[in-house]
Amino acid sequence: MHNFFYDWEHDNGPEYFSVDSYRDLTSPLHMHRTFELIAVSDGTLKVHIEKQEYEMCGGDMLLVKSNFVHGIKTDGASDATICIFSPELIGASSPYFMKHPLTSPVVRNAPVVYWELLRGIDSSSTTGKIKGFLYSVCEIFYEQLDLTRADSPMGRNRFIREVLQYIEHNLQKPCALTLAAEELGCSASYLSRLFSTTVGISFASYVRSRRINLACNLLKNTNEKISEIMNRCGYTSIATFNHNFKEQIGCNPTEYRKQCHT
Repeated sequence: MHNFFYDWEHDNGPEYFSVDSYRDLTSPLHMHRTFELIAVSDGTLKVHIEKQEYEMCGGDMLLVKSNFVHGIKTDGASDATICIFSPELIGASSPYFMKHPLTSPVVRNAPVVYWELLRGIDSSSTTGKIKGFLYSVCEIFYEQLDLTRADSPMGRNRFIREVLQYIEHNLQKPCALTLAAEELGCSASYLSRLFSTTVGISFASYVRSRRINLACNLLKNTNEKISEIMNRCGYTSIATFNHNFKEQIGCNPTEYRKQCHT
C-alpha cells in the first residue's frame, strides 16, 4: 500500500500553529499548505524532501516549505520537535520563501538562542509571541535563500494540492482522471504525468487507496452496514469493493471490522 497522503489536519487557516515533541519519529510521504520546522535535539533522522534526502543530527534544524512533498524516517533513535505553521504567520517573509529555493533546507548546529526560543513556545502561546519566534527562527533560513532563482516545484505542488482536494471532495462520487482534468482545466495526459511524478503512484491508485482508508475508518468507528460503507466510499460493486479492500488491507471488510472490535 502506498502511504502518501495530504495532511488536511494542518491546513487550518491563516493563524495555524502547532508544536509537538516526538521520539523515533517516522512519517510517510505527505504534503500540506503549512510550513514545517523540524528540530532534532538528539540522535539522527532522515528527511526526504521532493527528490532529496537530508540526514539530521542533534542540534540541526530543517525547514520544509509550503506544499513540498516530504517524509521522515528514524533508523535508530531520535528526539525531535516539530513546529507546523501557516505561511501567513511569517507575513512579509513568506513570499520570498514561496518564490525562491533554499540552497539547503538544513541549518547545522543551530545557535543556542534559537533552541531557547523553541523551548519557550507552545501551541497555547499568544499569536504575537508565536510570530516573534517564527520570524527569529526563519531568519537563519532566509540567509540560505537563493534570491537569484525561482523555485520550480511551487506552482506544480500548489496544483497538486488542488488535485488532492478535488479527490477528497469526490470520494463518494465518480472520481475519474478525465473528470478531474476537465474540472481543473488541464489535459488528462498532463494531469496523469504530473500526478504520478509528484505523488509516486497513479491517480487511480491514489483514489483507491483513499477510498479504502475511508472505508477502514467507517468500519472501525461506525455501525453502518458494509453495503452502506461501500456506497459512501464511491463503490457500486460489492465484488470490486471487497477485492480492492483485501488487496490493500489483507482481509475482507467483515474480517477487518471483527479485528477492530476484538
